[in-house]
Amino acid sequence: MIRVGKHLLVALALGVPALPASAQAGALLDAAAGGPALRLECGGIGLEESQRMRAEVTMHALTLFFSTTEGGFVTDVATRVDDPLGDRRVEASCGPIGQLDVAEAGRYRVTATYAGQTQEHWVELSPGGGARLSLRWQE
Repeated sequence: MIRVGKHLLVALALGVPALPASAQAGALLDAAAGGPALRLECGGIGLEESQRMRAEVTMHALTLFFSTTEGGFVTDVATRVDDPLGDRRVEASCGPIGQLDVAEAGRYRVTATYAGQTQEHWVELSPGGGARLSLRWQE
């Protein structure tokens, strides 16, 4: 937080035009954090975590559900999400639920591999869009 404060003081001292408070905070936090524009949280193991993640679907750009065609949960799915135009990528071992956050609207590629079988899906996403994608495999 101190780093954000210093950036704000430097910007004000240099005469940078004022932005709305929300725009300033977002821009400064993004610059200070230097984090990825794509974030993938994997989990859903256990009733409490699964309920929490299902309740938060509308807070994320995309929620992925991994299962078998018979309805059993699937874990350890090699999951990758690409933003080809932004040259960004995030990868994780996911399941039975994955939640993706994106910084900007666009077309993203989801690639998931389980038991040697790969699925690829292209999805239109926006930050906090609440999209859902169910991926199912035959066992």
